[in-house]
Parts: sequence; C-alpha cells; structure tokens
Amino acid sequence: MSLRYRIFLPAILSSLALLAACGGGGSSNPPVKPPPSGGFSNSNLSGSYVFSVTGTASTNDFLTIMGVFTADGTGKITGGLLDQNGTMSNGLILTTITSGTYNVGSDGRATGNSSFPTGLLTLQTANGTFQFAYVLTSSEHGLITEFENFGSASGSFDLQTNVTQANLDGQSYVFNLTGASNSTGTVICNVQIGAPVAAPYDTIGIFTLDQSGNIASGVQDFNDNCNPSINAAVTGSVNLPAGSNYGTAKLTSAASICPGTTCSFDVFPIDSTHLKLIETDTQPILVGDAFTQSSSIPAGNNVFTMAGFDIQVGGPFTAAGIFDFDSNGNIKSDSVEDINDAGAAGEIGAVTGTSITGISTPLTGGRTEITFVTGFVNGNGGNACSSSCIFAAYPSTGGLQMLEIDNGGMTNGIAYPQTATTMASNDGFGMNLSGVTSNGAEDDIVEFTNNNGKWSGIIDVNDQGSTSFRNSFSSTYAADGAVSGRGVVTPSSNSGYALATYVIDSATSAVVSVDSSYVALGAVVQQNASAKSNLVANHLAVLRTTPAARMKLSRKKTGAVRFK
Repeated sequence: MSLRYRIFLPAILSSLALLAACGGGGSSNPPVKPPPSGGFSNSNLSGSYVFSVTGTASTNDFLTIMGVFTADGTGKITGGLLDQNGTMSNGLILTTITSGTYNVGSDGRATGNSSFPTGLLTLQTANGTFQFAYVLTSSEHGLITEFENFGSASGSFDLQTNVTQANLDGQSYVFNLTGASNSTGTVICNVQIGAPVAAPYDTIGIFTLDQSGNIASGVQDFNDNCNPSINAAVTGSVNLPAGSNYGTAKLTSAASICPGTTCSFDVFPIDSTHLKLIETDTQPILVGDAFTQSSSIPAGNNVFTMAGFDIQVGGPFTAAGIFDFDSNGNIKSDSVEDINDAGAAGEIGAVTGTSITGISTPLTGGRTEITFVTGFVNGNGGNACSSSCIFAAYPSTGGLQMLEIDNGGMTNGIAYPQTATTMASNDGFGMNLSGVTSNGAEDDIVEFTNNNGKWSGIIDVNDQGSTSFRNSFSSTYAADGAVSGRGVVTPSSNSGYALATYVIDSATSAVVSVDSSYVALGAVVQQNASAKSNLVANHLAVLRTTPAARMKLSRKKTGAVRFK
C-alpha cells in the first residue's frame, strides 16, 4: 500500500472486458426492514455499484476516489474499476479492482468490533487495498467513508443500471464539478493562509449531446480561486463503449485551465439521468456529478447546502437552509440559513439578523443568475452579501446546481425541492458528516434509530487517517416549530456534534454542523428508503483544497462536546 501515492498507472484497457462481465440492472432482493425490527445481510449488497468519496489524504492533500465495484451478494467483490486523483505527488491512479470482501450486519453496517472491523468494504487493486466503512440505506444505496490511515473522505454508492450510449445521446446534462486547480501557493482568494496548497477550482454548466455523443451545445461557469469566468461556450463529448459500465468525457472551453483547455474525465453512469465524473488529468483535479436538465426552478421551499471559503478570516465555510422561490425564481424573504463560518456557528438570523432575499434573471439555455439582495452569508467574515453576491444556477433532476461567480467568494452548492417536513420516528437511519476540525479533516459515519427524538446507534470516525470503529452514539433531536422541516440535534454523550437538520423529502435530510469545533456538512437517509443522497460528496471539495486554513478553527474552539 505504500506505493499507492507514488505510482502512476495508465488506464488498463483489459478492464473493459472485466467490467462488461460485471453486469448491472435493478436489485431483485426484497425490501428490508432496518433496525429496530428487522435486518440487513450480505444479500442486500449485490450487483454493480458506482461509488465516490472526496476528502483529504494523510499528507494534507486534496483527494478523491471514484469507481465501480461488483458485489456477489455473499460477501465477495468480484471485479471493478477504481480511479483516484489528488494533489499529492503522482496522485493519479487508474486501476482495476481484482477482488475484495465485505460483511453486512443486520443494521446495514460493517460487522466486527472496535478493534477488529471485519466487515469493511475492502477493494483489492494492484496498488494495494482500499477500505471503507459504510451503512446501507437500501439494497440500491449506501453512505460510505474511507476508513484507513491514508486519508479521510466521504461519499456514497448506488446500484448501477444498464446504461448504453443510446441512453445518453440527445440528453441535456447539468454538471457541477469541484476540486483543485493547477496553481499552488500560500494565498487563497487573496488571503494569506500559511503553507502552500493547491487553490480551489470549481465549474458548473450544461451540455446537450447529439446522436453521436458529441456536445452539440453548452455553456459553463468557472471560479478559479475567487476569479470567475462566466457563461463560456463548452464543446466536447461523452463516450460510453458498448458492453462497458464506464466511459470517458471531454469538456473543452476557452476559459478552462485544463491542459490545452480540454478537461478529460472518466464517467460512471448510475442511470441515464445521473452520471458521476472524475478528472483524469494530473492537474487540475475536478470531481462531481451530472444530472439531466430540468426546465425551471421549483417554486416554494428548497433546502440548500453550500460549502466554501471565508475570504476574510481564511477558513472553511458551510451553510444549510431554505430558499423559498416564487414562480419567477426570485428568493422570498421567509428564506433562512444556518452557517458555520470557520467555527463561528450561527443559527437562523444569528449572524445577519436579516431575512434572505434574491433576484433571478430569466432562465436562458438552462442557466440563470441569482443576485442576493439581503441576508445571505457566503463566507465573508459573517457578513451578508449586500447585493454583491451572485451565483450561476442550473436546474436539474439532481437539484438546483449553484456556483458563486462574483469575484468576492468561493462557494458552491445545491438546492433541493422540499417535499416533506417531518423526520420519521421508530426507524433506522444512516448519516455521514464530512468536514474539518482544528486537528484536520474528519469524516464520520453513523447508523442510528430515531425513537421519538432520541437518537441511539453506532458511529465510526476517521480523523484524517486515524480511525475509530464501532463507538456508541447518542443525541437528541427536536423539531423547530417556527421553520419548515428544520431540526436541532444535541449530543447527549461524547460521541457527537451540535447539528442543524433540514428535511428534504420523506427519507432524506440535509445536515450542517453548528458546532464551533467542526465545520461540516452531511446527510441523514432513512434506511429501506428509495431516496438517494448525494449531499455529502458533490460540493465539499472546496473545503478540502485549503487544509492550512483549518487551523483558524483552533482560535474559535469553545470546548464543545467532541468524540475521543
């Protein structure tokens, strides 16, 4: 495994034949009632699954891993493909998965005890063994955390359906990609941060494929270290070879900083409406999702999550809340926000004291621009944008994808239509959290039962390579009667953080840490639910590209409850 961060492997063409044999399609397993009244087993992990995690290597470098593995339903991994990219030296790895193991307990977690986690998802490659803690929410979806001493990262995995090139051709896809640029220095967004790091780099846009997989039309917006380029034309292609369950893509734009202005990606389709992309250039490094286009911004409450970089104090920023859109896409004054600004956590109105409002331009070519007029905080020393904060936004079947395009910030996010306001009781849930503490990056994965507001279960913790498996977890949950779907989570032992939650649908809630010692976002997903969550991985990359900035948390830390 010591070779993992030092060896570059070219793409292995023979993997196409292996992956073609892996198959796909829907699960034939019956639904499972999770704890407390039922159980999962190995049979609930059966088929080909697309997985991705984003986080931080033990060397403090940005790290992302994506691929597809095939599980046989009996505890064995029979094949697959794994891509890794990161800012560490020779961090790009493209390799086959040759074998592996897993063992699913009745609670949907890996089996084993605190000193011997026998059931971890283990993927064997020529570059060593990759290990992940997980919690299944159904036979088709799970939350996942890298669980080894090489780094810490969070994400999800989804059962892959059979997708061909013909399923992609003619579709319009909205993409949201985040990561690190090819410039390294001690200044991020004009803020001196200390040790040199790779600068954050994000892009968002839309493309339409013709009947040959070529991009017939498209535009994209960029934010390179708080320097935006907006509404640039994009060309390229998406190619899914016959008989394969992964493909390649190229995105070309004059505004791109990729080699020759063309970014190259591996593409892993979950289904024809949802693609996952990881860049295969050595620099820059981008990772994210593409969803089929939606025709409008959904009116009413939309739960949003955002991650970014505070350009005043030089630290990480996260937020979650509700944007209430009118029929024209404008943000109404009853919109609210919870933030964690480099450890200065604030609940609704505690920082701005002003309601959030915004104005949207007409949706043109799948793109709009949202200008925040009052109230919205985006990582500016706790100050509201004051009419200077502008986001490009693209509605998709995976939510409203948003990227800051003014030159005063580096924030990326997603807003999801809110279709429910109550979290189920007396059922099992999976949760993962991803972010940074004053000690470094941290990723937590939890399985718990919600018993009328009392959460109890098991938590696994990865403190940037220092892992702790199967620890007791307990917290209390209280719904906020004044704000639709909002809840407050308070740790009742030394195994949790103060959290604010926002219900998105009957099975999924967004989570933001309001703990001064942990800047993080996450997701809570009801077990045995059909909802699929991508809340954690797809816009947290900006937090992980500025590791030196995490030390800003230490001066704000208040001794809040902390897992040890």
